[in-house]
Amino acid sequence: MEKRFNFWGTLESKELEREFLNSKWNENKNYIFLTYFLCCFFFLLAGVFGDFQRAFHIASAKDLLLFRVFLLMISMVFFVIYGRVQTRPKYLELWLDAMKYLSTAIIVLLTFCTQGTSLTLLPGSMMMVIGFYMILPGRIFSSTICALALMLNFLFLQDARLTYGVEVHRYMAFMLFAIEVLLCTFKIKHDKWARGEFISQKELDGLNSAKDKILATIGHDVRSPLVIMLSRAESSLISLENNELDKVKKSQEIIMRTVLKLDGMLSDIVNWAISELQQGRESRSFLNIEESINEAVEFNFELAKEKMINIKKNTTPCKFLYEHRMVSICFRNIISNAVKFSPGNSTIEINGERVGDHYILRVEDEGPGMDEELITKIKRGENFNRHPGTEGEMGTGLGLRLVRNVLDKHGAEMELSPRENKGMSFIVKFPVVGEKNA
Repeated sequence: MEKRFNFWGTLESKELEREFLNSKWNENKNYIFLTYFLCCFFFLLAGVFGDFQRAFHIASAKDLLLFRVFLLMISMVFFVIYGRVQTRPKYLELWLDAMKYLSTAIIVLLTFCTQGTSLTLLPGSMMMVIGFYMILPGRIFSSTICALALMLNFLFLQDARLTYGVEVHRYMAFMLFAIEVLLCTFKIKHDKWARGEFISQKELDGLNSAKDKILATIGHDVRSPLVIMLSRAESSLISLENNELDKVKKSQEIIMRTVLKLDGMLSDIVNWAISELQQGRESRSFLNIEESINEAVEFNFELAKEKMINIKKNTTPCKFLYEHRMVSICFRNIISNAVKFSPGNSTIEINGERVGDHYILRVEDEGPGMDEELITKIKRGENFNRHPGTEGEMGTGLGLRLVRNVLDKHGAEMELSPRENKGMSFIVKFPVVGEKNA
């Protein structure tokens, strides 16, 4: 798996991180409410049973008790507002951070008011650090800030001479720091593991979905030519028994055309399956996009020549990160579509150039064009029906699926628009990612 995590163990992609957190909300929200309420409740009890036994030099135990009660009320209001919400609240992290920061501030204030004479400061700080890292959900960054604040509070505001002695105090401060480092490391590791599980499940769901689509396509599209071949083979046997050689020859020609069609269909299915199953960007390279365009033009050159179609290409080079093989096949299908629906003695214009942060490829033909309804369906992915070309060429219906898959995986946009006189304009906008000078 490629590196996807930052230093704190969360996902580098903000979009993926939000998706992960949102996916866990309904599963974990009751735990979030319960743990923050219980921690605030026990924090209040610690003040009730402990603060009134301490000697305050500034303010009083009652003053600090008000802060502890306020913290408990925040946790209760938090539950009242978001308890029944089905989607993760936008400002959830701010609520959780606020409760952690406030509890830490109360401990610092307590130490200051008692002039660092409390013997329970260390165990109380350790309990809070464990709660921040091991029990309370929320951002690890805020937990680390609070943990460091508690350690510095113990190190500098605790009066070593009136409590443990200087040497023991230093050793305890070191132990508190070591515990914080270990717990922080564990928390980062745990968060990475949880997000890794989420990404793995997401990729597995994608693969299962792709598998289902591929199997459904094979079951639907491959069956028809096989039925035709079986029917014609049976017809050939009957004609052969009756010595009707002309009918046998006709059936064999149909079988041969069907086999060629099936071969093209299987090739398209394989390419489409590869585009569906590819995950991540491991197969992408810094290449000149013009190489893929030239390969696609060369692939369709003979077919265009047979129909006496002139292909005019005017493209500029541009290097960026993309998957060469699949993009070449994508361009091949776009140009093949233009050749298929162009009449003989016509022209196909291919123009490509860098415009801002995108490389725009425009393929224009002089075919019959499409109506707005069909264009809308194609853009939505609702129409991949087979339509014969100007000379009866039959497609597999998978070309546009492949084009859409490849473009979607590259974050590219597709536009279809009728030309003013006649024909179609097929426009592809590729984002220039990690560009290099051509």
